Amino acid sequence: MTAIDEKLISGLLQHYYGITSESMVLVRRKPDRQLWKVIDTGKNVYAFKYLEKSARAPLIVAVNNYIHGKGIPVTIVLPKLDGTSIVAVDDGCFLLFQWQEGSQPDYADNDMIKKMAMLLAEFHVASQGYAGSGNPITDSRLDWNQIYQRKIKKMKKCQKNANKSGDLFSASFLSHLPWIQSRINWVLDRLPHTGLSALLDAARQDPHLAHGDYSPLNILCSKNKELTIIDFDTTSIALPMRDISHLITWINHELGAWSSERFKCVVDAYQQIHPLSSEEYELLLLDQIFPHKAIRLSEKYFKGSGSSKMLKGLERCIEIDKAKLTDLGMGPKQ
Repeated sequence: MTAIDEKLISGLLQHYYGITSESMVLVRRKPDRQLWKVIDTGKNVYAFKYLEKSARAPLIVAVNNYIHGKGIPVTIVLPKLDGTSIVAVDDGCFLLFQWQEGSQPDYADNDMIKKMAMLLAEFHVASQGYAGSGNPITDSRLDWNQIYQRKIKKMKKCQKNANKSGDLFSASFLSHLPWIQSRINWVLDRLPHTGLSALLDAARQDPHLAHGDYSPLNILCSKNKELTIIDFDTTSIALPMRDISHLITWINHELGAWSSERFKCVVDAYQQIHPLSSEEYELLLLDQIFPHKAIRLSEKYFKGSGSSKMLKGLERCIEIDKAKLTDLGMGPKQ
């Protein structure tokens, strides 16, 4: 496998884009991707993104270009000298973007939360027609039954790991597991009696995109408080409620407490642009009952994080969820 380093990147930029780099720094590294900040000799700044697997690259390019064409603020993919966009390296690839200055939005500010929710709704509305235009797409996040079953498998794997370990995180996870499981059962019992099947049929006929990881981590805020959506790696055809639910959960967890006011703020702002049907709203509530965050935190811990902070994160997650279920008046008994 080719080493991803400054020498390789300089050569690729010169050969494929005619860009002479002056300096570069690795700003983000994940197991399957990297992001490099590059400054050229003309002081132009770029983001050069590496994907270990190139299969999703055509989708990322197409979504960025389509959504940008609809007027949604995104970081567009810059073309190579030959007009195409993807630089192949072994089984992976690179994509080049103009560097976007900004910081994470202040999600403690209700006005900013409203802006994030409204931008999400605008993205969902603008995505209509994307799939029908013959663009590359995946529907891996469409069927909620499959999504929940994948999460259940991850939970069971966490349970096996916790049973083998005697550390504090494992003890805490196992102590909360009966309630986590009861929430899953509560949702699964009610799911067949919702409008999910009809909504999925409608979504297949008239698909909309969902971001898949819409949170302040993937939204840049400028000095003028203008927002830009970044990172479409997880985009697919999906029902919009998962994006809304993910945003609500992320904000409450980061702020360390459930807030019915914040929940209402997100939902009301979203519906100013894209109203939800009663069936969609019911599914949003059900998804809030499902223990996504608790499973995700546990999975991250057992995959090798091992940080003592994860224990505090899990305990905070459980307390937030208890307050949420009490406030919503839904879910199993605690």
